[in-house]
Amino acid sequence: MGTEPGAGCSWICAHAAEILASQVSGSVCVVDCDLHTPTLQHEFQVGTHCGLADALVGNGSVRQYVQQLSRPNLWLLGSGALSEDASFQANPERMHQRLSELRAEFDYILVDSTPRSVNGDGLVLGAWSDGIVLVLKANSSHREAARSALQELQAANVSVLGAVLNQRTFPIPKKIYSWL
Repeated sequence: MGTEPGAGCSWICAHAAEILASQVSGSVCVVDCDLHTPTLQHEFQVGTHCGLADALVGNGSVRQYVQQLSRPNLWLLGSGALSEDASFQANPERMHQRLSELRAEFDYILVDSTPRSVNGDGLVLGAWSDGIVLVLKANSSHREAARSALQELQAANVSVLGAVLNQRTFPIPKKIYSWL
């Protein structure tokens, strides 16, 4: 969960899923729960496919809404066809049911959610998960926003697994660079 849009949560989530899938033999499913500005399909460079929004209003196994990616053990549940009926805030029981189905189908599930400043989806999803990772953007995320997000998560008894400072550059002084 990011504190604001543009922190790179989708990029982090996609790459973490790829790395995890390369390191384990179990199945990995990455889920695009950002129904406002979904980007995981773009990150994985795959076409539009039915996904989470469709699974929330549709019937059948959740497995029919996922698509296999570059590795045999890596799957994507994209955002799907967006509509007002597809909001999981409108039907949280259905979202919780679909997440439970995913837990039964896959060994690992990574979820990309909307930034904290957009809505409370990340907080709700965090309560249903084993934990969340807070993503902060270097030179952009404000310390108070990060503290506030952490306090909200702790108040909701959401396990915070860690934080990622994304898009940090480490300039190397010319003198050190010449030694390399």
